[in-house]
Amino acid sequence: MRFPPFNSKPALHFLAALATAALLFTLLANADDASAQQAVDNTPTSTSAPRTMAFRVISAGDSHTCGLRADDTAVCWGNNGQGRASPPANETFASISTGGWHTCGLRANGATVCWGHNGYGQSPPANETFASISAGGWHTCGLRANGEAACWGRNTYGQSTPPSGAFSSISAGSNHTCGLRANGEAVCWGNNFDGRSTPPSGAFSSISASIWHTCGLRADGAAVCWGFNYPSESALPSGAFTAISAGADHTCGLRASGEAVCWGGASAQRTPPDTGEDFTAISAGSYYTCGLRANGAAVCWGDNTYDQLTPPAEYTPTPTHTPTSTSVSDTSEPTPTSTSVTDAPAPTLTPTATGVSTPEGANDRMSRLERKVDAQQAQLETQKGLIEAQKEQLGTLRQLIESMQALINALTNRLDALAGSSSTATPTATPTHTPTPTNTPVTALEATPTSTTIPTLTPTRVSGSTLAPGCIGKIGLGWLTGTWNADCQSAKTPPTAKAGT
Repeated sequence: MRFPPFNSKPALHFLAALATAALLFTLLANADDASAQQAVDNTPTSTSAPRTMAFRVISAGDSHTCGLRADDTAVCWGNNGQGRASPPANETFASISTGGWHTCGLRANGATVCWGHNGYGQSPPANETFASISAGGWHTCGLRANGEAACWGRNTYGQSTPPSGAFSSISAGSNHTCGLRANGEAVCWGNNFDGRSTPPSGAFSSISASIWHTCGLRADGAAVCWGFNYPSESALPSGAFTAISAGADHTCGLRASGEAVCWGGASAQRTPPDTGEDFTAISAGSYYTCGLRANGAAVCWGDNTYDQLTPPAEYTPTPTHTPTSTSVSDTSEPTPTSTSVTDAPAPTLTPTATGVSTPEGANDRMSRLERKVDAQQAQLETQKGLIEAQKEQLGTLRQLIESMQALINALTNRLDALAGSSSTATPTATPTHTPTPTNTPVTALEATPTSTTIPTLTPTRVSGSTLAPGCIGKIGLGWLTGTWNADCQSAKTPPTAKAGT
């Protein structure tokens, strides 16, 4: 068969007809095969059935979630920026901790493996083993076998510089870290804005550090929280808890009965799904929470911007029927042949001639789009980090303003006190009347003081003082409280005051 010239319209019509015929032939052949298999067995064609994935451990982070299955393999879902939700393959872990932009797992031998963002050195030190691990916002902390704490990563506020001594547990927040001593004493370090690193006295059985606040459980199970307190979080629920987990602006606890109770934050964050099932574990992320059912199913609620609430499903293969050769050959319908279509080789279409993109081209475009989305997501993550840093700076400025306001108030009170003492020391002269004899006419009323000028009281002013250069800026509270450091000893005595005129 002779084909028309490839660049002519008849050629294109011929190729279209050829493609249509081939498509019809394929559809007919598939229909015959399906009919033959259906005649032999009515088994559905689906080869798999969904099954819920079960976990023994779950950990919610900023916008991604990770869990450990019964075989100790790690599974993560949600935001995968910088690979935070991509655990290494063929690895097993004894525990796992999900942070802000990274995740860390602890092997059975104590070795630590971390993945995700490493811009601040969140990856663990080499040749170190730990008994427990906790991933924070941009830093990580672990406890060695002797209870000594070690932290690495971002240390802007000292959150990666733990105090000496042994701890029984540790929890890394965003920019602060808390640990429990063997006697239950809570010790925190790092950013202390709003008192998030100043725990109350008394013993605790567990502790959870988050972004802006920290929570712990007393020995009797009572919940105690400190740090930035949202209005809706002011009233802690009464009763005992067996576990507690602090999120960004909400907190969740687990009762002995398995009931999950949350407070603070948005309604979606503090309202667990009411299915009548209990939980065995709970973990609060930044703006969402996840819990484990008794059967190991993960249930999450709250913000789902990055699908961090939806754990992957597990599929179990089911047996499928394989048709035998006799089931097809027994049909009376002859098998069609393609000799009428394949008498001559068909021309090869090129994208430049027809303008039709090949699948490879579509894949390239999809890859470019995926890279573009990844780049935009990385930019968003960077902007989010900048916003967090600016928020911390605003908190520092707020503390500075409050300190300056306290200084101004103290100085004002001091000046008022000085003005009051001067007024008491110099009373105003009062004219008096001198009695005269009864028969003596009074010609004038004379005042006892010879001077008719009344002194005017004015606030005292400070004469020149001899402050050391290091004392500049320290005179306010130092003068009032009497507390001076070594470089201000020469100015321990307040400057002399000179009365005004």
